Amino acid sequence: MAKKKSDAKASATAAPTNPPPQSVVFPEISSKTDLECRTILEDQILVIDDFFSPAECKAYVKFIDNLPLELTPPKKRGEAERVNHRFSVTSLDFAQKLHALLTPHLPSFPYPASVKRPNSDTPRLPHSFNSNIRVYKYTPAQYFGPHYDDTVRDTLTGAKSEWTLLIYLTGIEDGIEGGETLFYKDERGKPRETISTPLTRGTALLHRHGQECMLHEGSEVKKGTKYVLRTDLMFMR
Repeated sequence: MAKKKSDAKASATAAPTNPPPQSVVFPEISSKTDLECRTILEDQILVIDDFFSPAECKAYVKFIDNLPLELTPPKKRGEAERVNHRFSVTSLDFAQKLHALLTPHLPSFPYPASVKRPNSDTPRLPHSFNSNIRVYKYTPAQYFGPHYDDTVRDTLTGAKSEWTLLIYLTGIEDGIEGGETLFYKDERGKPRETISTPLTRGTALLHRHGQECMLHEGSEVKKGTKYVLRTDLMFMR
């Protein structure tokens, strides 16, 4: 049976799992033009290449290595298998910066099947990004087993999440082998299909979560070190 992600409760309260340092100053990110949002799977998986430049990725890797990362604790009953180093902090300011930089490159989003649709054709755009900002570091033999991502509420804004945002800060360009995010598509009467999204440096990956979430995993890193910045795309319902 698929497991729920181990940090779901922490995400739900938008609270850090670690006591933050006196000051967490995120490296700068420049505004980009001509970025293309590609659909990997309709209404499920979106990819934007080069959202972070190589220099920005390098700065974020150094930034993460200077944070008080913690190894994930032993899993509790009902949680997904997971081994990696992580840190989280609440930063409304950084969430707003991400929103301003990424949202112009995103399409209008359909309502999830679990939400009643209004009688309107008004484009549906995200309200914000979750102020709970998480960073992950995976070294060889570390992974995040098959799981679903839960819907959470940002206590600072009241918005609810519908999509996960992962920004790969290292990738195959850095000699990483393994570590891809794998999605499992089930269709009645057909063999289960695996959709693999390439682990490319600077890429922003968005995928649905909550009731519409696909079973997915962060595959085992075989070589190199995988760094990821993660938050959630939030909507007002």
